[in-house]
Formats: sequence, structure tokens, C-alpha cells
Amino acid sequence: MKNRKTIGVIVGRPDEPFQTKFLRSVGREAFKYDMDVLVFSNMLRTGGYTDYQLGEERIMELVNYDMLDAVILVPDSLQMHPGYAQEIAGQIRQRFNGVRVSIDLWEEGFEMFACDDAAGVREVVSHLIEVHGCTDIAFLTGPKEHPHSGNRLLGYRQAMAQAGLSVDEERIFYGDFWYDEGERVVEELLASERGLPQAIACGSDTMAVSVCYALQKWKIRVPEDVLVTGYDCEVSEGEEEGFITSAVRGIALAAAKAVRYIAGAVDAGERANPLLKKSDLRLFQSCSCGRRFRFGSVLPDKREDTFFALYNFMQECLIMAKDLVDCLWEIDGYALHAGEFDRMYLCLSPDWEKRDGQEQEVFTDRMMLALDTVGPFEKKEEGRLRLDRFFDSKIMLPAYCMEREKPAMFYFNMLHFGSHCFGYIVLQYNGDECVFGKHYPFWVRKVNVALESLRRVYAVNDLYKAAQHKAVTDAMTGLYNRNGYNILFPEILEGMEEGEELFFMLCDNNGLKYINDTYGHLAGDDIICLSSRVLMKTSVGGAVREYNFRVGGDEYVKLAVGHFSEEKVKECVSSIRTQAQRINDSRERVYPLYLAIGCQVYKKEEIISIDQVMTEVDALMYQDKQRLKKDSGFNPLRKE
Repeated sequence: MKNRKTIGVIVGRPDEPFQTKFLRSVGREAFKYDMDVLVFSNMLRTGGYTDYQLGEERIMELVNYDMLDAVILVPDSLQMHPGYAQEIAGQIRQRFNGVRVSIDLWEEGFEMFACDDAAGVREVVSHLIEVHGCTDIAFLTGPKEHPHSGNRLLGYRQAMAQAGLSVDEERIFYGDFWYDEGERVVEELLASERGLPQAIACGSDTMAVSVCYALQKWKIRVPEDVLVTGYDCEVSEGEEEGFITSAVRGIALAAAKAVRYIAGAVDAGERANPLLKKSDLRLFQSCSCGRRFRFGSVLPDKREDTFFALYNFMQECLIMAKDLVDCLWEIDGYALHAGEFDRMYLCLSPDWEKRDGQEQEVFTDRMMLALDTVGPFEKKEEGRLRLDRFFDSKIMLPAYCMEREKPAMFYFNMLHFGSHCFGYIVLQYNGDECVFGKHYPFWVRKVNVALESLRRVYAVNDLYKAAQHKAVTDAMTGLYNRNGYNILFPEILEGMEEGEELFFMLCDNNGLKYINDTYGHLAGDDIICLSSRVLMKTSVGGAVREYNFRVGGDEYVKLAVGHFSEEKVKECVSSIRTQAQRINDSRERVYPLYLAIGCQVYKKEEIISIDQVMTEVDALMYQDKQRLKKDSGFNPLRKE
């Protein structure tokens, strides 16, 4: 195993464009310096303290900071609930003393590398003013208290001030950086005294898209009637796909600089200036500078329908799995739909199917590597599915996973359904394209649903078995009851192999009614339990299968299948009588234990019916009962 540095990255929603750019840059730069990268992430953008959120959050409990040389935190991506990013930052400060880096937001005890959002937005708004002659520009930023919102609004104000334009505060709107605000903003602008502006500048590409949709709904043309711009180039990734004029945030540069700092390749001068002022203006049709496009083309691709249809079929196949092995084979078969990766590891808690809720420890001392499969375009290896491979959860992956000549990037995500946590899944990437596709979160959800479905099947089966057991088991003694006798006896006879014999013993308590009447029913119950224990402790020699029943109030049956000599039968009877005598000799009770016994050995062909066997052995037991009464005089009172 090659000894190399390891960077831990704490980030939310790694499938979103901003995080994807960041992680791709982290991986490529880390590989240059021969460093591994472990990414711990959740798939939830916003929370609200749901059960699903509680399950997602618990991936952070897996992180073993002792295995890391540096930690990169992306606070703004951790939006599970208010203050979540600060909670994680506090945990890192408490548990990790190595190099700590924060991206885009300042955190105490962290080195910060950030994009200059004000400069980027200023460039976009200045383009609207200088190139398009806009003097009336509305601005849609993010949440009012969010640092990025303030920085982007500052850039808008700076651009307007530099051009000598006044800012109308009623032209400033606060959104959520997502696709939800466009319709509200457009409706408010249409209802305002000034009406629509010449341009609407947005603090994110996603909000710009929502504005375009809203304008289209009102049959307002973009860019002929209103110019629209975004920021961060989350949508306008390139000339082929782009339609929103935007500015590229320097997140890839921030990522590369953070890794170089960890590698010791950043000098003091660079560290003194964490803001990366470079921005790259991307001009597209939304401001009329780029190529023309048919706006309807940005609507959801019909290929998505095919994708989700395929995933529904995958879900059906997974849910039909009858056990864990079957389920894992299905997961392995559908792994190619998780996107491109070099290796996938599915790690389960050994008791994953019994896990029930958030109070339980998620990661046991040992984890089970249930599935280890190579990428979808690689040759499948034998032995990828095994349920006997365990490793210490503190190392997060088996040691052999780290035995590589070249560095790799690993993504860790929880496997859970609501707050029911099963384990985690890991994707490994060895090359430059070290990010998973946008469909991977959906794929993981399907796996989660499959595991939960299987967990519930197991739970129902356990309940059914428990109900079955209760239905055929005597609650007082733990022996099979009369119902169990009626069910099992025919099955025992049916299962007898050629040449095997049936041993049938019937026992009865002498004097139980007298003991109940004289000493009370608790004493009678004690005798019944004593008799049952004696029966269970005694085996007949030559038996390969044995069963014990309480078939009546004080009647017991022992059935055995095997080969029985007369000597072994006598030894069995003698053992029962000896144990009963020891109990009586102990003088712990004033009432004695007497068991009348009848037994017989049958060949299968000799058995006409169950009733026939019971009748014949009952007659033998009655003879023993009479003998026992005569020999003992049955005086229940113990002689002192």
C-alpha cells in the first residue's frame, strides 16, 4: 500500500452544478499531488427535520478524522437545516487538528478560499448597461440574510453606481437561488407602476431560468421584450448548451487553490488574498448576444421519461427480491445505471434488517462489505457478492480498497429509508472525470427503497414465525402444545426416511389433582413445569430428531426419529425416573413428582394412524400409572 495524503471533503448535494465543478477540480488537482480524496455528502438540499433528513445527516458519523490529513468544508452546500453547516464546522474544530479549509464562507479556525461574487455580478450588470444601454434593471438575489445574496446585491449596486444610475429599491427582489421565484417576481413587476424593466439580472442561473419560464407564460419574449441574465453559469455550461448570459464563478480555481494549499504549494502572498476575482463572462441569447435558440428546447428532455421508466422497472425488480442475496444481485445488475465509476462498494451493518430508527448506533464496530463491483464498462470479477466479508468501521473501507498505485476519489453516501439506516455506499473514481452523474441520487433512492422493502419483508416473516410459534407452543412450559402436536406429527411421519423408526413416549403426572386441591394451583403448575424440564433434558439414544409436547393438562409426548434399541429405550425411561427421584429427594417440596410412562418403537409401515399410536401407548402408560400407584401408595405428603 502506497502511503499518501488523504483529503476529506464535507459537501452537500454533490450532483448540483456548483458542487460538481468544485469536486471535479478538487479531484484533478489532488491527483497531481498524489493525494486521495474522500467525499462525505448528503443528497438533500433543504431539510425541515424530516426522517429522511435525519438519515442523510448520519453520514457525518462515519468520518474518521484520524485518517485524514486535511479537511475541506463547503458550508453553503450544507442546507439540511439552519445552522447545520456551523454544526459540522464545530465538529471538525473539535475532532480534527490538521489543515482545515472552508470554501466561499468564512468559518473560525479554517483557511478560506472564496469567489468574488460582487465582481462577477458587477461584470454582468455592467454588460447590460454598457453593451445594451439598459438603465432600468431589476435584480433578483438570494435569501435576504445569506452572505452570497449580500455580495451579489453589492455587485449590482456597484455596477449601477459606476454608470451613474440610481437604484430603485422596489426593483430589488429576494429569492432562494432556486427555480421557485421567477413567477412571483414577474407578477410583481407586471403589477408595479413602472411595469417590466428593460432587463432582469439574477443572482443565479437557476433563478434566471425560472424568470424566463414565467415571462414565457405571460407571452413576453426573451430577449426581444426583456433581457435576462444569471450568475454562476450553473446552467450555461458551454456554447452548445448555453442560453442564459452569465458569469462563471471561480469555484474551480478556489478548489484548485485549496488543494495546492493543502499540498504546501501555495505561498503566503496567495493565502493573504483568498478572494478569486477572475470571472469569465458567458454571453448567450438571453441578452441577445449569443446564438439564437428555441426556448422550448430547454424544457425537460423526453429522454428523461425513458430514464425514469427504466428506474421504475429497476424498482420493481429490486422489490421482488426474496432475500438479501437476491437483492444484491439485482443491485449489481443495475449498477450500470448509476453512471460511470471505477468501483462500487456497498457496506451494510451486520444487523441492518433489524435497525429501527435514529436512536440506534448507525455504524457498528464491524461493517459487512456486501457488494464490491467494478464499473459498468469493466470486466466483472468473481466474488463481488459475499456476505462473509467484514471490516472495522473505523477504517471506513477494507484495507485492500486503498492498496493502489495511483490516487483515487471516493464518494460516501448513506443507505437509509427515513431514519432507518442500513449502512453506506461508496463510489470510487480513478480518472479525471471524478464526479457522479445527476441520476445517481435517484439510483441510490431506489436501492434504499429496495432495502427497506426487504427489511419489512423480514419483519413480517419474523412476526409470522412468532405467531406460528405462539400458536403451537405451550406458554407455561415452552413445549409444543396440542395444536403443535396435531400439525407436526403428520409432518414427522411424512419426513421419515426408509429404515428409520419412530419412538413414541407418553407421560402423565400421578396425583396432580390432589396436589392442586391440597396445595393450590401454583404447586400444580410447578409440577407441570418440573415434568417438562425433565422431559426436555432427557434424550433417547439413537435419535436424529426429537420433539417434546404438552398434549393435555398433565400429559406429555416425546417423539423421536432414528434407530432405537431396547436398551436405549430403557435408558431413556430410567433417566426420567432418576431425575424425578432426585427432585423428590431434594426435600424442597412437600409434594412429590411422579411420572407414569408408556413408550413404544414403530417402523413406519406399522403406523396405521396417529390415533392408533396414541391409543396403544396410552394403554402402556396406564399400566405404568397403576403400577406406580401400587408401588408408592401415592402418599403425596412427604415423610419427615
